[in-house]
Amino acid sequence: MAPKSLADSGNSPEKGSWYALLSDHGDGVGMLTRSYHYTSPSGEEHPDSVRQLYVLEVVEPATHGVGYSAEDTVLCMWLESPSPGRIAVHHISFPVSQFLELVGEGEEPAEYADLLAQQAGGDL
Repeated sequence: MAPKSLADSGNSPEKGSWYALLSDHGDGVGMLTRSYHYTSPSGEEHPDSVRQLYVLEVVEPATHGVGYSAEDTVLCMWLESPSPGRIAVHHISFPVSQFLELVGEGEEPAEYADLLAQQAGGDL
């Protein structure tokens, strides 16, 4: 059974929550893929991990610095490992109606703990 989108489940995005991307989004070089391969700094493999989006904020229409949208905008971060032992943070925003269709309930990704250790200056 395919996972339900937030729109199908009747839920709304919440600040501080993780959501799973249900399908690829975008085209070409800038495409955000649903799944990816992550290798932790200790060498633990996480093949076919589901991309998780973390909601940083849900902002009102026409909020300064976000751009114009006629509806609320969901500001998110997502993580990737561009090289072994390094975690990069990326940001993306969606009109809330699009976000509700693209994501379902998610969970904290494996690389999040590695990001926190990297930010604290600890060994990964």
